[in-house]
Amino acid sequence: MKPRLVRCYRGFASVPGRFNIQVFYTVPDFGYCIKLFTCIKCGELFMADFENPSFENKTAGQIVGSTACPKCGHLLRDTIQPYPEHFRTEDGLIGRFEPDQIFPPDSESLVKKFLEINA
Repeated sequence: MKPRLVRCYRGFASVPGRFNIQVFYTVPDFGYCIKLFTCIKCGELFMADFENPSFENKTAGQIVGSTACPKCGHLLRDTIQPYPEHFRTEDGLIGRFEPDQIFPPDSESLVKKFLEINA
């Protein structure tokens, strides 16, 4: 997996007892179909470009196949989850975040590096 730069927005989530946990999300209005994922075992973040024709009608688990998470070694097909809908904090808490349906202006977007999932 190679790192790839992705334009995204910053959000803030909470889990019981913790607030203002920074998460990132993409929106479809940037002109491409980038989706973010996480290894729920360790919290490593990934991206997949669903404009890739080989990803058509496939789930993230099918795309990663027998690929192991580079951070924890678990098979991603067993641990991959949509991010930030599901996320893991540094101290192991599992949280959920749903981005607002009203997106901030493009000027509030940022570019982050994520590992790219390839078929």
